[in-house]
Amino acid sequence: MALPTYNPRSPRRKKSALASSPTWARWMSLFLLMCFAVQFLGGQGRGKPKKAGSIRNKDLSLASSSAASAADATTTKILSIKLASGLEMPLIGYGTCCRASAKGEAIYKSTGMYLKLGGRHIDTAMSYGNHAEIGRAVKESGIPRSEIWITSKVAPGKVKSYNECLVAVDNIMNELDTSYVDLLLIHSPKLGKETTIELWNCLIESKRLGKTKSIGVSNFNQGEMETLAKATGQMPEVNEIQQHPWSSHAWKDLAKWQKDHDIATIAYTSLGGSRFHNSGGGTSWPSVVSLLAKKYNATEAQILLKWALQNDLVVIPGSGSEGHIKENLLLNTDFDLTAQELLSIENAEVPGGWWDPKRGYQKYTEEEASLPWKKRKNG
Repeated sequence: MALPTYNPRSPRRKKSALASSPTWARWMSLFLLMCFAVQFLGGQGRGKPKKAGSIRNKDLSLASSSAASAADATTTKILSIKLASGLEMPLIGYGTCCRASAKGEAIYKSTGMYLKLGGRHIDTAMSYGNHAEIGRAVKESGIPRSEIWITSKVAPGKVKSYNECLVAVDNIMNELDTSYVDLLLIHSPKLGKETTIELWNCLIESKRLGKTKSIGVSNFNQGEMETLAKATGQMPEVNEIQQHPWSSHAWKDLAKWQKDHDIATIAYTSLGGSRFHNSGGGTSWPSVVSLLAKKYNATEAQILLKWALQNDLVVIPGSGSEGHIKENLLLNTDFDLTAQELLSIENAEVPGGWWDPKRGYQKYTEEEASLPWKKRKNG
């Protein structure tokens, strides 16, 4: 049987546009219809995408954590501050020092809770004796290591030379079970000028080798940091100091100077020493703090942390309580304390019974804050 041939003059039945189009065009039309349906139906009930926010200070930004959903996090946004190197360090960290719950299984569990609730900045040190537990909590959290900021500190009481420092850095990484730390600090200037410069050169070398991403100091004053910079050409990126509304004028001035020179300030004891609260007949929160908490529908702790953030401080409150950890991480950013309210907190009565009785509410004197390399009573 002969095959039919096409005669362009023969009459044809009128076909629909879709039927008369080439095969690929019909499939393309069906594909576009399906895409439209998916887009329309998938968009029903969704809210508008949230815009990225920012803090008033130009150096602060609001960065999101992609691991929040995987960790059942309470917070989905992580406030951060940009260091001189360009790295972003989370503003609300977790302090792991100086309390009964800062060792052993207790710190392992509370660190895991902090991470589960959305926290991403852990502050530890050689002298705290909890690296292994913190490293285990980080490893078992399921959160990528790159999304967790870990700060540790070299202890001058145990490390007294450049070579000893290099060994100590390796030990810190081994104990934490990590290939690097995000921030490495010299814990204090207690060893004096020459030896501290050796330790600072060790931290510079550790950064060059990729063992730490950033370097800094703790409990240093302005003159001591300037000495390090003059000797090595490298100014610390961070200084961790005691800072709260009742700190001395000299230490508050130091924090302001650091801000002007791109040195971030991490504030410890922002809420006093929690283990001393209300001990020995101590007082409760200052009345002005309680009134502000009521006004802004916040807790007293959140008001003091807000004071710190508005003074461009990174905070590292520590607690073994899930409720307190959650409270610190859920710090309400929808309100700002006024300039007068910030001042009223600083002028309020100093809470009694909140501080280490050996040190008081001002760990260092005005003189110790201003004179470099002066031997200090509290290290």
